Amino acid sequence: MKLIKVKGIVIREVAYKDNDKIITILTDSLGKVSVIAKGAKKTNSPFLASSQYLVYSEFILYQNTGYFYLNSASVINTFYNLRIDFDKLQIVFEMTKILNKVTDENQDCEKILKLFLNTIYVLDKYDKDMKQVINTFKIKLFALLGFAPRQDKCENCSKALLEDLDEFVYYDYIDNKFICEDCKDTVDSKRRIRISKATYNAIFYVIRSDIKKIFSFELKSYTDYDLFGQVFMDATLSGL
Repeated sequence: MKLIKVKGIVIREVAYKDNDKIITILTDSLGKVSVIAKGAKKTNSPFLASSQYLVYSEFILYQNTGYFYLNSASVINTFYNLRIDFDKLQIVFEMTKILNKVTDENQDCEKILKLFLNTIYVLDKYDKDMKQVINTFKIKLFALLGFAPRQDKCENCSKALLEDLDEFVYYDYIDNKFICEDCKDTVDSKRRIRISKATYNAIFYVIRSDIKKIFSFELKSYTDYDLFGQVFMDATLSGL
């Protein structure tokens, strides 16, 4: 029996038979995998802690008849503070729902796992604006998946948006592109949103920055940032 060692976090758990669970783990090397944890519902089970939602562990797995089974596990972090904060837990539920939609088995998820762990660490340890946290996660996630819009220039006239002094930038969510104030009327108003220049700069920063640094910014208001994050995600998911 070949044993497989992975690090990962449980992003879903469901009851299976009387005492077992099927847990979905976002791993560093196998992508997203469903694993049968036999006896995990028993109070004396060695898998009791590691098979719970949002627990990050080192797992030893094996395969039998096409299914993954849990052989052993060592807990790394339980993110306990998130479990007792309802508002933060709701944010995590939303993130894991997104991850379950966009990740697959055998997909390279190392950077996505790193992003998720960094995001929930920030949520657990720091008092960040909730809109900043969830939308930074969304923007960086879909950028890692290859859906980042071109950020530095207007797609119509090639004006350098970072250097432009206009107060607003426009995002065409159908063609996934940014356009300047002068070019906004070239796109139907029903398919574009207006965001502040400060918000645009924050988006540019998140897409280009290392995962560990993506929360190192502040905005006076996260209203436009929240709007962009939701529109960007919805438009991207509709095309998958």
